[in-house]
Amino acid sequence: MLKKSWPKQPDNQKYPPGDYVQVRNTSRSVFMTSDLGVNMPAAFKKRGWDKIWDPQKALVAPEHAGAWWRPIDKVSQRESHRQNAEWARQMGVPEENILDLGRIGIDHHMSVEGAWVTPGSFYLCGDNHTISVGGVGAFGFAPSASNNFIMRFGWTWLRVPGSVKFIIKGKLKKGVMGRDVLEYILKEYGPTVALNKVAEYAGPIIDQMSIDSRCTMCCLSVFIGAKTGIVNPDKKVLDWYKARTDYPFEPLASDPDAQYAAIYEIDGAKIEPMVVVPPHRSTVKNIAEVEGTPITNAFIGSCASGRDEGLAVAAKIMKGRKVNSKVVFNITPGSSASMTRATESGVLETLLKAGAFVCAPGCGMCPGFYTPLAENEVCIGSSTTNVPGRMGAESAKVYLGSPATVAASAIEGKITDPRKYLQEE
Repeated sequence: MLKKSWPKQPDNQKYPPGDYVQVRNTSRSVFMTSDLGVNMPAAFKKRGWDKIWDPQKALVAPEHAGAWWRPIDKVSQRESHRQNAEWARQMGVPEENILDLGRIGIDHHMSVEGAWVTPGSFYLCGDNHTISVGGVGAFGFAPSASNNFIMRFGWTWLRVPGSVKFIIKGKLKKGVMGRDVLEYILKEYGPTVALNKVAEYAGPIIDQMSIDSRCTMCCLSVFIGAKTGIVNPDKKVLDWYKARTDYPFEPLASDPDAQYAAIYEIDGAKIEPMVVVPPHRSTVKNIAEVEGTPITNAFIGSCASGRDEGLAVAAKIMKGRKVNSKVVFNITPGSSASMTRATESGVLETLLKAGAFVCAPGCGMCPGFYTPLAENEVCIGSSTTNVPGRMGAESAKVYLGSPATVAASAIEGKITDPRKYLQEE
């Protein structure tokens, strides 16, 4: 058990795995999710806390559904956000930091695109997919049990994790995305390969990979047991940040002599489009093993794949084609800003003309909001997980794949290899 008398750990000192260190939220800002029940105000009141750690750094947004309501919820999402927003104002959070419809999205999606989390920083936020920010070289950590404590004091204890390194070599086939790489790792090495460790991704394929794909891989690292996922920030990331913020930051990277619990070298040329098969999140198959499975629904969105790259590849596949008449194709951008960019680029127009429809930015269908699955429906989605009942009826089946796989499947009404639509140019 941690003792209150433990001293604060000094900075710039090395600690081996297993040591406890006190870590502070050093990112530019941090989100307080405000739409999953009125939790934080009640927790503060119960403990007699009357202020938060740094009101200037707090961001409040209804990330999951914005204005939605489900009969199983004790408090509507809209009411939850209203009460949290009012409380945030009382805590001194600036009005411009209280985001609402028109300026919303998934918190770790917005944290990256808004440069609110920076390379080399600690980002402490309650959602377990906070680790998405590892894609830009930040240490994302989801201490859900101590989230209220962090918002009050700005720090928590962290047991230093060991690290596992995945070096991805070679060249990916056309139509194979970053998500497929992560699911391949899960298939080959299992759901505990990085248990309670940092999953570090490196190698030529990672170097070539977009920031969006890196964030997707880090986001899904939880499914290989990782405490967090991370990619060393390179020139691509640093240039991206310098174009977006003048906030000072110090990027950090692995030491040349860093020690790893294990190192895995993977030939990227061997990776096919991968599909997670229901009902278990750890069951992954090559697409050839499930190709032809009929579907009723398709979904592109969530913190795993609701970014610009996923929407753009879907539009590339859908251009000049139509969604199968037996398929409901839900597109949910990860943020209002992402939706705006997709509108300006013509991506959304292409998807709408094909017969898809677009929902308000956020988590969308992933946790069962907007077009929840009916009894016995079958969905192929790019969301995070396929736990029975999460996206609707318990009897519904959810397969998971990359945005490319989802788009190709929506056209044919069955799980389809996207490479036939993305031939080498």
